[in-house]
Amino acid sequence: MVTARREIVSDEETPAWRGRDGEAVGAAAVAPETWRNPTFGMEYWRLGLAAALPSFLAALALLACAGFLPLLPRPPVGVMLGVLLTLLALGAVAAHATDYPAWTHPGVALIPTLALFLPFAVVRGQIVTRVNGDPDLPVVVPLAITWLLLLAATVTIVAVALAVGRHAPSFSGLALLPLPLVQAWLLILAPPFHERVVTGALGSALALVAFATFAAWVAPTRLRPYVPLAAIAAQFGIFWLQRFPWPTFNGALRPVIALDVALLVGLVGVVGIAPFLSSWARHSAWPTIRQFFD
Repeated sequence: MVTARREIVSDEETPAWRGRDGEAVGAAAVAPETWRNPTFGMEYWRLGLAAALPSFLAALALLACAGFLPLLPRPPVGVMLGVLLTLLALGAVAAHATDYPAWTHPGVALIPTLALFLPFAVVRGQIVTRVNGDPDLPVVVPLAITWLLLLAATVTIVAVALAVGRHAPSFSGLALLPLPLVQAWLLILAPPFHERVVTGALGSALALVAFATFAAWVAPTRLRPYVPLAAIAAQFGIFWLQRFPWPTFNGALRPVIALDVALLVGLVGVVGIAPFLSSWARHSAWPTIRQFFD
């Protein structure tokens, strides 16, 4: 049985497997069954389902909180997010113990996404609804603060995704995929900003993330970095098919909304270059960082 960790290292076209301490283990020193190239059979389908499970569970939780799943009770959003974060944290501990196999990457990066980016983005949308049309400049102060918090959350999530994604760079864009999808939904939905509608929209965004994660696992290696970009394009295609109108922002709000649009564009760009940044961190930056702390 080939472990997921060694499968993915082989899949990233590394000629020699690296151990937990970073030492290179030559192919001759590793048994053939532990370094053979992976196959795209049922084992990869199972790993793909495991990788998509955190996003899928988060999507179900948010859709249940929105009341879109009539067979499930409608729990409070805060309680459900607390349960999700607890489960994801336990999964992150297990992922660290197994040297972060690639199928755990989306779940690990989902922790700061749900704990930081999602709450800040929702609060920002609520503030936008309240101050829209107000011509007084002081109303932009709380919006500017929340935008800086969103930026700080984005930097934190990108750092986590790149640090974990160095184990399998071609999958690292998937860890950042929820950010532009959530940001796009919040721009489309505000205003008005009803909790049930927003929660359902964010749940559908995470459902798309789960589907893209599974698709990336069964896609050829050279196409995997482009799957998150295809998911973003599909999201905007859904907006077009549903005939969502672009919100009208008035008063002092307009300059600040331009920052939101700039953040969305930047997030799409980061998702696109994340595999290359993770590859650089894996082959160049990470050995230097380890030497600095050793």
